Amino acid sequence: MRFIHTADWHLGNQMHEIDRREEAEAFFRWLKTQIIEKNAESLVVSGDIFDTTNPSVEARRLYYSFLASLVDSPCKNVIIVGGNHDSALMLESSKELLDVLNIHVVGSVNGLRPADMCFELFDANGSVSGICMAVPFLREVELRNLIPEEKIPDTDLYSTVYQKLYTSVFEEAEKLRSDRALPLIATGHLYASDLEGRLSGKKSSEKTDDGVKVLDVVGTLGNVPPSVFPPVDYVALGHIHYSSMVAKNPAIRYSGSPFVMGFDEANLPHYVLLVDAEKNGEESKLNVEKIETPRIFLYKRISGTLLEVKKELEALSSSKSSGSKDEKKLFIELCYKRELGISAREYLEETIKALPENMSVVNWKITDPETFFARNEVRDFEASEVKNLDDREIFTQLILAKTGFSAESEEGRAALEKFLPLFLQIAD
Repeated sequence: MRFIHTADWHLGNQMHEIDRREEAEAFFRWLKTQIIEKNAESLVVSGDIFDTTNPSVEARRLYYSFLASLVDSPCKNVIIVGGNHDSALMLESSKELLDVLNIHVVGSVNGLRPADMCFELFDANGSVSGICMAVPFLREVELRNLIPEEKIPDTDLYSTVYQKLYTSVFEEAEKLRSDRALPLIATGHLYASDLEGRLSGKKSSEKTDDGVKVLDVVGTLGNVPPSVFPPVDYVALGHIHYSSMVAKNPAIRYSGSPFVMGFDEANLPHYVLLVDAEKNGEESKLNVEKIETPRIFLYKRISGTLLEVKKELEALSSSKSSGSKDEKKLFIELCYKRELGISAREYLEETIKALPENMSVVNWKITDPETFFARNEVRDFEASEVKNLDDREIFTQLILAKTGFSAESEEGRAALEKFLPLFLQIAD
């Protein structure tokens, strides 16, 4: 069985108000080409199809147009599961129609039996080539509904329920497979522990530019260990926006998003995964190829003092002075160290105006807000700066402003200790 694993399309996403339709259209054209050239007979999309639960008409058009375009391709099966950004009702609203095209959508587990999440996958000749366990994202209410009579501590709830769910779906998948030598794959949209790569050394409280916190799953619940997954041939995961293996196991993988979702990953390659899974008696063979997605737009973060930022912007202007329409669009984030008495926008205004047409500054970010707040030197903050502070930074500043204390004083520390957890709880 040969299939392509992808996830986290986030159609309709407008990172810093960038219109990303051109990116999405180009990606779908490219993805269909890959399906044809690689002769992939299935496509597995592991959640977060859309960026919001109520996607725009344009985002829905992109989605349905792409699915319709696969009718004349080698892709004979599409598996789509809901993610935490998706509306299960919206995804499943066209379920009956898509089923006719062998496009199977599982938006949520509500009202489903384990057998309803198991599907046969077919090759070009109409023969069954594999079995898929299509498990979507579970919200907290769904977690608790699956085990209404059991009392499980919050810290164990997530992994315990997923373990039971995957076990029950696996049992039904084995019945469907019967004695046929067919590869068995599963999906998931969750945080798995023991990741490699970008988030592997992060603390649970740290947040990336795309809003991902390492352990921010459902409220305060944790992530799941690899042991929750049954002994299948491949687990196609979504939710993490970069390509990664779980517990160094090549059979449990995140494909990552095909798009840049934050400036902190602007230079990282993005992929879809081409998977060959073979079952021969008790033996299984697996080969996974990472295929880098095209970069339609370019993204760049410029960091440093205001002077250093200015010099780098000037260097960009001189190196790309032509501003040709053939040049790819370059979106820039400025991460600067704030200096008292200097307006960053006024200081850089003329330099930004001199940038070629294909370059634009879309985001401003202070690199050292905590240090700045600690000195309690907070006058002259611009709206653009406040917009890019996280909850903790904003509430810290608010508490200090209202109490009149310094963050380094004993009274200031006591006020923060008293009020900050309450603000963060409300924000969550």
